[in-house]
Amino acid sequence: MRRLVLFMHMSLDGYVEAPEDQSISSPGEDHGIMETVVVDLTSDADTLLLGRLTADPLLDYWLNAEAKDPNLSEGEIAYARWATGARKAVFSHAEETLPWSDAELLLVKGDEDMVQAVSTLKQQPGKNIIVHGGVRTAQALARLNLIDEYQLVIPPVALGDGQPLFSKLPGRLELRLAQVLELKAGGLFLRYQPAERT
Repeated sequence: MRRLVLFMHMSLDGYVEAPEDQSISSPGEDHGIMETVVVDLTSDADTLLLGRLTADPLLDYWLNAEAKDPNLSEGEIAYARWATGARKAVFSHAEETLPWSDAELLLVKGDEDMVQAVSTLKQQPGKNIIVHGGVRTAQALARLNLIDEYQLVIPPVALGDGQPLFSKLPGRLELRLAQVLELKAGGLFLRYQPAERT
């Protein structure tokens, strides 16, 4: 069965979405992840799962990045090409026609729909499924225990406020540390897997 891998930036104090006037990472600061962990992440995946609000800015940027930005790093070019060729699955609360090729609308009006949609994706043939969020999607997937691996990039910054990843869990979530990698500029990359699935 395919695995669902959540890949997100998270502040030291546990926030995956910063308040409006702040950012988890400084603009242009990737801590070297595009040349390291993202290469491994995408080599084992062929599907990108996104919440509807995240899909527009993320796909609009990455599907056009190579043509618009001559200063992309090799890792950024590799990710742009992966994202362009990957199957896209997009959660939405409403029926609509998506503007991207290889994109499938997953109509989700509640928890039951989300569980069914993710279970169906996991049972299809293929490689891993990467989800970048946004925050409401990530929180729901964590709350419903649908994530098979958490890959978190943690820059050396605390925000003091924002949206946490693990919001409204129904109970304790036990995780097993699978990898720790020190990144540039003091950042960390952490991989966790739910303890009951190891």
